[in-house]
Amino acid sequence: PKFLLNTSYTENFINYNFFLLDGYEWKLALQNVYNFEEKDFFNIIQFQLKRFISQPRFGNLALRFRLAFSTNNYSPFAPFVVDSYVNLRGVGNRIDRGTAQAVLNVEYRKTILKSYPVGIQLVGFSDLGSWRNPGGELRELVEVNSLRHFVGGGIRIIYQQIFGATFRIDYGIDLFNTD
Repeated sequence: PKFLLNTSYTENFINYNFFLLDGYEWKLALQNVYNFEEKDFFNIIQFQLKRFISQPRFGNLALRFRLAFSTNNYSPFAPFVVDSYVNLRGVGNRIDRGTAQAVLNVEYRKTILKSYPVGIQLVGFSDLGSWRNPGGELRELVEVNSLRHFVGGGIRIIYQQIFGATFRIDYGIDLFNTD
């Protein structure tokens, strides 16, 4: 038996012009889990900042910074997953887990087709991230050997009649791993 308390606060100042975005959003999320059997708390705090700069003739620049920490228990089920869906494109499917993470995503989107209800964009991206291994030390977030940097490109097909309906294909390469 466990008790979960999850709360978040979001401020959204993003102007939506179909799939071109301009403005910023930030979110702070807190999660506390109390395990009655072990009489122990597990805590998570996450901060995320998104910034969009829209140049309708030229494209859309998207930036996202995410910093997250949890209770640093040694466990194979650490809460933060390093994968290509949420944080580092190009790494594959769930390459690692951590109890803290720092991620910076920079993406430039160039619209090549804007015909209602479909839009197509070419994307160039740079994803830089690091994490603390379960039971590790906080300094692991800034150590070079735990840092991953992927750059690449892709394509987005956006169906505008359904909010957020995007089919995305990305390909990235790791700048720090030359294997």
